[in-house]
Amino acid sequence: MLSATQILHRHMSTPGPSECTPATGGTCWVCGGTEFTHAMPRDAWNGASFTGQNRVRAPHSSLVCAPCVWFTSRLSPVPGRPPKEGKQFGGNYRNYSHVFDERGYQNFSKGEKPALLAWLRGPKRGPWFAAIADSGQKHVLPWTPINPTDTRRGIVLFEEAIVTLPVGDAGWTLVDRSAALLTEGATKEEIATGHYGARAWQLCGEALVSFEDERGRPKRGSTWFELALWLAQRDEEQVQARLQEERNGKAQRRAARALRQVDGGAADGGPARVPRRRRKPSPALGPDHGQDAGGGTDDGERAGVDDGAAAVAPTRRPVQRSLFGD
Repeated sequence: MLSATQILHRHMSTPGPSECTPATGGTCWVCGGTEFTHAMPRDAWNGASFTGQNRVRAPHSSLVCAPCVWFTSRLSPVPGRPPKEGKQFGGNYRNYSHVFDERGYQNFSKGEKPALLAWLRGPKRGPWFAAIADSGQKHVLPWTPINPTDTRRGIVLFEEAIVTLPVGDAGWTLVDRSAALLTEGATKEEIATGHYGARAWQLCGEALVSFEDERGRPKRGSTWFELALWLAQRDEEQVQARLQEERNGKAQRRAARALRQVDGGAADGGPARVPRRRRKPSPALGPDHGQDAGGGTDDGERAGVDDGAAAVAPTRRPVQRSLFGD
């Protein structure tokens, strides 16, 4: 049985790593393939970056085939991914998605999803496979299933999940509709959960209802829904045009408000702004008892003890009385 690593190793005519020795038979501990000529003992394999111990295909084996040693090594160059200036290493196989059919091999970064989507949606020739990496922290290639020639419903490996691809263009509508919602203003988190915020409802409107009824709700929770949403990308040109239109609208509204506040604000035909009169605060201890505009006193005014309107008692002095009653 040929594994994806063994097919790709043959296609690239890659020499076996120097630490591998000729092997006359056996099964690879990692990929479970049996078509290899060189291998190394599992216990001697320097797999420090290997994180798939719980996914190995042949736990009973003691060999790791040369193709798996090659594609899981940090030192192995990735075609088309040379080291950047000043860097020692180029791309790492676990950071890219890999596809293969009779036409050849291609790899894609996460920033190249449109090209990967076009390959997946297009026709395939001969046996083919697709290893799709998401996190970049796990090797995907060794466990990728092989689709036979003329497979009607192909399967791919998306990180650790087996995903069955749709048949025909109609099945890919989920990707297209998700991309349309992203362009209109919904977020991937909202589409993934089905819980949309007020802004998404304002921008997308009935498109959300239609998506949920026809595409989202029936598929949500499936591995195909996860892959379709991962592949969906918004149209950046349309997004920038929408954001610019929103900025222009906000600027126009601010200018209109400012114009209404200048010189009474009637220049644009809107109602003039009348300044609000400040109310005089009421005294804490009741009304002011001063005279009103007509010269009278406040209705609540009362005469004081020294007011001339009241009678004043004569002043009396103490009188000395006789001790003997005369």
